Amino acid sequence: MSRHHSDDHPTRNEDEYFARENAELIKQMRSRLDQERLVQERRNHFMKCPKCGADLKEKDFEQVKVDVCPECHGFWLDQGEINLLRQIQTSRGPVSRIMHDIFGLFHHKTGDSTPSTR
Repeated sequence: MSRHHSDDHPTRNEDEYFARENAELIKQMRSRLDQERLVQERRNHFMKCPKCGADLKEKDFEQVKVDVCPECHGFWLDQGEINLLRQIQTSRGPVSRIMHDIFGLFHHKTGDSTPSTR
């Protein structure tokens, strides 16, 4: 007895087609939800102290804007700001030993895990 296509009984090919379509739709929806979640997570962490979670405030320090936490009093630098501060200090004359040591903690060379000293 052969099975004939009818509205009540979809064929195996139709079942497979709709299963693939549903799987692709679910994949697209998951991707969209993951992206929205990432955007929201970044929004929630923007300008938050990585130590205590308080809102960071921008302050001018040596002509560089640094992010300062009013709660734990930590300060955070964006990429390149350590080098900018180092350049500003160097251009003003000899860098004090303590500032040089602090900047040395942040100086990393490829393959060299120790701070540079002069």
